[in-house]
Amino acid sequence: MSTLAEIVKTFVTQQLHDYWLERYRDYLEHRQPDSYEIWQDCALKPEQLQEAPESVIAAFGFYNENVMQQDWGSVRIYKLEVEEQRIYVVYTVTDGDDGWLEVYDEKGNLLGAARRYIELLAWGEVEAIRRSVEHSDFPPELEFRKSATLWGKPQPG
Repeated sequence: MSTLAEIVKTFVTQQLHDYWLERYRDYLEHRQPDSYEIWQDCALKPEQLQEAPESVIAAFGFYNENVMQQDWGSVRIYKLEVEEQRIYVVYTVTDGDDGWLEVYDEKGNLLGAARRYIELLAWGEVEAIRRSVEHSDFPPELEFRKSATLWGKPQPG
């Protein structure tokens, strides 16, 4: 039986892949992509932030201070449901193609942290993931990210 952390990591990985696959198809077919952001309907509004567990607020604070306030990205909190369990995703994007995310259960227990490049995720220890913010380092799992991403594949045709 899978743990909640494993289920959530699989869910988030699949959601990101599906989201970016649709963006990639738009690109290939020369369609104007819609402006829908991943999990847009599940974003916490600023006035709802205090509803989140303390650890989620702290994670948001870390990325807010080190990315958003430094004016090279943004951070949002999404409240989702997976397997009838409420989770929080702290999702940070840079002004480029990469970012970070941390996932917590409804009590604020960490379920996973990852470094992101478009749809690719490298899950790791939260301390190492946060340390990578300073220099925007990528872990070894994302060394070949530019050829591994959907966007790095040869275009049909």
